[in-house]
Amino acid sequence: MSAAGMVPIPPSRPERRHWIIDGMATQGRVIGALVMREMQTRFGRHNLGFLWLFFEPLFLGCMVGLMHYAHGRHLPGGVNPFLFSIAGYVPFFMFRTMVNRAGSALHANLTLLFHRQVTPVDVMIARNLLEAASVVGVIILILSVAIWLVGIWPANPLLVFFALMLMAVLCHGISMGVAALVSRWEGADRLIHPITYLMMPLSGAFFALHWLPNWAREALLWNPLVSIHEAIREGIFGNAFPSYYDLKYVGWCILITNLLGMLALRTARRKLEIF
Repeated sequence: MSAAGMVPIPPSRPERRHWIIDGMATQGRVIGALVMREMQTRFGRHNLGFLWLFFEPLFLGCMVGLMHYAHGRHLPGGVNPFLFSIAGYVPFFMFRTMVNRAGSALHANLTLLFHRQVTPVDVMIARNLLEAASVVGVIILILSVAIWLVGIWPANPLLVFFALMLMAVLCHGISMGVAALVSRWEGADRLIHPITYLMMPLSGAFFALHWLPNWAREALLWNPLVSIHEAIREGIFGNAFPSYYDLKYVGWCILITNLLGMLALRTARRKLEIF
């Protein structure tokens, strides 16, 4: 039989598994290298420069918490206003930084995208892993200090960290869409920053849905950030006041934003390769 008439033999199951494992290992090495490059670009080669990654959200969160604590507002259930505020602002900081910095991600790594193994999704994963790690580290520090100094134990730590993971994956999906949009229209980057600031009073970072009337509660639950903040507060404060959230709806939002984000980045790479 001639070569033209030969039917290619499909790879066996062990071979396919081997290809998948090799592909995942390669992508892991690429993302690890991008994370190290991002840290050196942002914080330099100084040994303690990377600490700013944790200090920035911690410092801003503490300032916000102190302002609310100095205001002297008594919260329902005897909840500490400082802890309530910082537990709301720090997760929102993850959303703000991931989305705000997404616009410059592809252009800052444009030369790397000419390598076949480096994709726009890898670039976004590397950047967002750093932001998520900083927020999770700060939350762990805050809860540890609350246990040590005040004796406040989180009611459900697993719920807190699960909600933080949901926040990270949701923000990752949104940031991919923002990066693709800015690659096509650079003027969009100027709109992203004010939009994220306007999102703060609607995110549920500084209020509990229990304090609002039913109509406002139902309207705000369309924003997945509100459900995530409510879940984080329930994980920390327990039944100090009722919490309202829908993590199934958040899951659907995560699925849709990530699928659309990856599709948008796929089309954006073709445009970037022209330049």
